[in-house]
This record gives sequence, C-alpha cells and structure tokens, in this order.
Amino acid sequence: MENEYLAKFDTAGHRETTVVSGVHYATDDERQGYLDGGYVLISDEDYQHYVGNRGMGDNGTGFIRDPQTGKPVSAPPAPPVETTEEPTANVPETELAVMEGMVDMQNRLAALEAKMKGGE
Repeated sequence: MENEYLAKFDTAGHRETTVVSGVHYATDDERQGYLDGGYVLISDEDYQHYVGNRGMGDNGTGFIRDPQTGKPVSAPPAPPVETTEEPTANVPETELAVMEGMVDMQNRLAALEAKMKGGE
C-alpha cells in the first residue's frame, strides 16, 4: 500500500504540517478528523516538491500550493533585505583600549629612537 499524505497549508500556500497514513492515522474516522481540520489530500510527487526533494523552485525559495490548481508552484522570491544602519566595526572597548595603547607605545618608541639618534 502506498502512503497517503494529508497536508495543511497557510493562507499564502506554505505547507505547515503533513500527516501520513499508517503513521499519524489508521482509521477513516482519524483521517476524517484531519480533513475536518483543514488538511487536504496531496500526492507523493507533490509532497516531494513541498519538502524540497525536487529542488528549490525558480526563485530558490521552494514551493507553495497554488490556490487555483492545488498543485506545487515556485514560491515568490525572498524580499530584499533592507538595512537602515551603517555597518560599523564592532570592537569591544577592551580591545580598542589595547590597540590605542599599542599606537601610543609605537609613537613613544619612535620619539625615543629619534632622541637617541640626536633628534629632538
């Protein structure tokens, strides 16, 4: 016997949950309970699309259920990521203090070296 898949989709067509005959339900009453709860019968091939076993669709975002045909279609592209903040270096204050200390030490050594060579 081939597995029967019942899937539940959100309003945008994204698969939320899938139940399988013989695993999640065994009787007609249990099956009907899922159907009454908004689950729909899908084929094994459709299931393979929804779980990503048939690629990630035309936009790399997977597949959703077309509300007119009930079949898998490529999900829309992901929205662009908008950033409002300027990228900044995230250096902890202790590391920043150490770096500033190293620069200060280099300046002092350069001044000392210049003095030893007869400079200022």
